[in-house]
Amino acid sequence: MDQDMRENLNTPPEQDPVRPRPRKAKKPMRKFRLALRRAYQRSEPARARLVDWRNRFCRAVRGAFDSVAALFVKLWAVVGPVCKKIGRALAAAAKAVWKVIGPALTKLWQWAKPGILFLGNKIKAGASFLATRFKGLNKAMQIGVGAVSASLVLLIIALMVSAHVSRTAMKAAMATPESVLPVVTETEAPTAAPTATPVPEPLLGEIMKKGDDSPTVAIVQTRLMELGYMDSDEPTEHFGSITEAALIRFQKHNDLKADGQIGETTWNLLMNEGVPECVMQDGDEGDDVQDVQNRLYELGYLAKNYVTGTYGEKTAAAVTDFQKANSIATTGMVGHDTLDVLYADDVVGNFFSKGEVSDTIATYQEKLKKLGYLVSDYKVKGKMDDATIAAIRKFQDNNDLTPDGCLGPTTMSAMDSKDAKSYTLTLGMKGSDVKAVQKRLKALGYLKTNSQVNGYYGEETEDAVEQFQKRNNLSADGTVGPKTLEKLNSSSAKKAATAKPTAKPTPKATAKPKTTKKVTAKPGSKTTPKPGKATAKPTKKTATAKPVDTSQKKGVEKMIAIAESKIGCPYSGGAKGPNRFDCSGFVYYCMKQAGFSGGYMTSRTWRTTSRYKRITSMSQIQRGDILVFKGNSMATGHVGIYLGGGRMIDASSGAGQVRITSSVLSGTYWKQHFLMAYRIG
Repeated sequence: MDQDMRENLNTPPEQDPVRPRPRKAKKPMRKFRLALRRAYQRSEPARARLVDWRNRFCRAVRGAFDSVAALFVKLWAVVGPVCKKIGRALAAAAKAVWKVIGPALTKLWQWAKPGILFLGNKIKAGASFLATRFKGLNKAMQIGVGAVSASLVLLIIALMVSAHVSRTAMKAAMATPESVLPVVTETEAPTAAPTATPVPEPLLGEIMKKGDDSPTVAIVQTRLMELGYMDSDEPTEHFGSITEAALIRFQKHNDLKADGQIGETTWNLLMNEGVPECVMQDGDEGDDVQDVQNRLYELGYLAKNYVTGTYGEKTAAAVTDFQKANSIATTGMVGHDTLDVLYADDVVGNFFSKGEVSDTIATYQEKLKKLGYLVSDYKVKGKMDDATIAAIRKFQDNNDLTPDGCLGPTTMSAMDSKDAKSYTLTLGMKGSDVKAVQKRLKALGYLKTNSQVNGYYGEETEDAVEQFQKRNNLSADGTVGPKTLEKLNSSSAKKAATAKPTAKPTPKATAKPKTTKKVTAKPGSKTTPKPGKATAKPTKKTATAKPVDTSQKKGVEKMIAIAESKIGCPYSGGAKGPNRFDCSGFVYYCMKQAGFSGGYMTSRTWRTTSRYKRITSMSQIQRGDILVFKGNSMATGHVGIYLGGGRMIDASSGAGQVRITSSVLSGTYWKQHFLMAYRIG
């Protein structure tokens, strides 16, 4: 009895049909997951190669595009002025022809208009008849097109769902705990190594922030420069405040958490080929925003009380109006094209246009005559004509304003000021007035060759004017003002001295290179041995010594002395001094302080200027030249002042300050990005 009971008690466990079934059901799922995981891991190298090939292809295409764009920039610099002249001539010819045939064409249209309208009505009636006739066919076509469209939409949705399901399955397989997966055997050992590939390189799961030093920072800076969030420059490996500010703006523009740190999300979006370039837009803040607002105020598009440094609705509306007036895509945001036109010579302002008549124009025409920008026999009529626009440009050029020819609030305020400068010819000016002065100086013996009569006021012309002023008992400042011009054109003007005075300038000319060598040796000896530590010390020493040296220098040497006195000043986008700069603002400030004439130009505008002599080869550059570089794309650029010996001084966004770099000729970055140089002396 007891034995039978034991057998009955033991029977159910032995015949239990439930326990083996889960094992049979789970085993195929395990194999499926393992196979799915292996398939994913095996496909990963191929996917990585495909992504690498795609990136290399995109870089190659972008490099080819940049090369072609650079070629077109250089060609346009030569052909552009000619095309503009031809365009103006054709426009004038078309205007003249229209004056002749315009009335006749108008009368012809009035005569033919009834017949054309009658024919148009008949065509319209025929079209409506055909539309009614084939109305049923039209409905059938609409139904067919709708059915095809719906099928395509359903197919796309199905593909997206299947892709999402497969991706989810792969992630689930990769995330399955080890307790569920079977024990890895020797044949499965290679699957352990590729598990690190999904981690985005080169971050490797780390968070980068301000103060870090790593080669990855150079990659981030390069990408931010490509997109226009940083000024194009040789990247560094230090994560500084400029990099942080650029990264915060990038995150704001792309709806990310604006913490200025590089995590996986920020990294993946930053490295995405399809991410849009930087444009100044609503919510942006900084010196570059205030600079744009000031320029819009100068041109009459924005009220003074909205120049706040914050890009708001009023700024966006002013930008839209500016873009409409200047035939730019009306986005309400400031990109590279809008920024270039803001500082262009032919920009269209929002004040007095050509041909407009006003008592205000007459008032400032009188002031232009008094200051010598309009000839004495000019008849003031209050009309904005070509002579007035040219006079305004000259006034702006001499008074540190952008020479756009617009009679805006800043220009009018400068004319009303007691410090308004009368018409003078200075370094950097170009035109027929300069050429006339050069011809007179040559006739008096102060200029020796015909090649010096070129219409450009360079250092040779400045030296000749200074010699003339000394010889004729005038203030020897090297500029041609009203008194110098009057004396130069008078019959009592003294000619250049002959033998004895000629021998004296020779020692002076040989003495100048000695001072030049000393100036060259100082920055080289201070900055070259200790490039990392000497940023603060040279700034202090230079700041105390330079005012004395600057007063004894002129031309490019004076410009270089001023530039060296600013070493260590912080970089700030859109800033033009006196203690904060971006690259183009730094060059502009140094040239202005050294007495060179000319308005502010962006790093891209420098590429097409015809004001100065262009140098196309790095082997021909010399001390004092302005170097012009492209960025990693042609949309961005950089400018600096060449010191000689492969050294350049510039406001660097990568370094975050004004510095001297010694790798212009020895490194690869500057050689690859060099576009041209300009000789301003």
